[in-house]
Amino acid sequence: MQIKDPKLWTPDTLYLYTIVISSLVAGKKVDEYSADLGIRTFEVKGHQFLLNNQPIFLKGFGKHEDFYINGKGLNPAVIKRDYANMKWIHANCFRTSHYPYDEEWYQEADREGFLIIDEVPAVGMMHWGNGDFIANGAHPIKSFFDGENTAVLKQRHLEAIHDMIKRDHNHPSVIAWSLFNEAETTTDTAEKYFKDIFSYARTLDEEKRPVTGTLVLNSLPKTDRVHDMCDFICLNRYYGWYIKGGIDFPDAEGALRKEIKEWLSVEDNKPYVFTEFGADTLSGQHSLSGQLWTEEYQKKYYEMNLGVMSDYPQIQGELVWTFADFETSEAIYRPLGNNKGIFNRAREPKEAAFLLKKIWENK
Repeated sequence: MQIKDPKLWTPDTLYLYTIVISSLVAGKKVDEYSADLGIRTFEVKGHQFLLNNQPIFLKGFGKHEDFYINGKGLNPAVIKRDYANMKWIHANCFRTSHYPYDEEWYQEADREGFLIIDEVPAVGMMHWGNGDFIANGAHPIKSFFDGENTAVLKQRHLEAIHDMIKRDHNHPSVIAWSLFNEAETTTDTAEKYFKDIFSYARTLDEEKRPVTGTLVLNSLPKTDRVHDMCDFICLNRYYGWYIKGGIDFPDAEGALRKEIKEWLSVEDNKPYVFTEFGADTLSGQHSLSGQLWTEEYQKKYYEMNLGVMSDYPQIQGELVWTFADFETSEAIYRPLGNNKGIFNRAREPKEAAFLLKKIWENK
């Protein structure tokens, strides 16, 4: 199908075409299906993202399908509220961490003008030992992909990628596919496993959207074996929280800059997106000295991290973790869930929301 002089979809120009497919039997309509479609291009060129051949910077969130009344159940009012909050804060993008969402999220993103990095449910592919998360690569890594069930795992992984891409490929809001979250990516078996995963994903999307995956703290520039497969590099990093948080916070900026420079020495001609960075914050908790868990600390955390990222043009995305507080299993380090939200679980803003709004309004 060809459309002459098409009106292009952008986050600011939300033009959608309606396609209608009818099934006829003996000239009589027996069934009909319609869908709204947007026309646009999205590509990676050097270290930039181009939407309709124009550079675009990704700013927004990782988030969850979660609300304190109905958990992960579909709630159209919450969808509308979340998009309203993201518009208010001048976000334009989010990642469906860590699974494809209900289709209504994508339909509304098409109508509201948000960009989506769509993520397959491949999370937890790592042998986590006690302290590994905060070791920042100091511990030796045991391969996750040399077990007796790896073949079954890979088949399920491929099926999930197929289902995600085939379901969501017609949405103009979907700009990229994320094929894993925080997997083990430093061993020979991991490299072999993900070569098959990335190769297969690239055969499914006729639009050839970029593919990527999010790298955990143990996946470092000189040890990671998967970033070459990614069209853009996604980093989940917590300098100032899990790494050098609290009294060590003054050292966090230096450590963050050091790792960024190491990455750029390995690859400086791809976009980088920080797909997770954040600090747990209890709404209404304050401290003159800005201690951990307070709203003052969360603001200080984002001032430092966003300030560092703005110094490197290769960093073309800031997706904060997380949009709103969400429920987790009980743990002594998680009072009533994960509290890294910029909004609380009822979608009211914490003080850091006003800081992000001011920064993103002009970016």
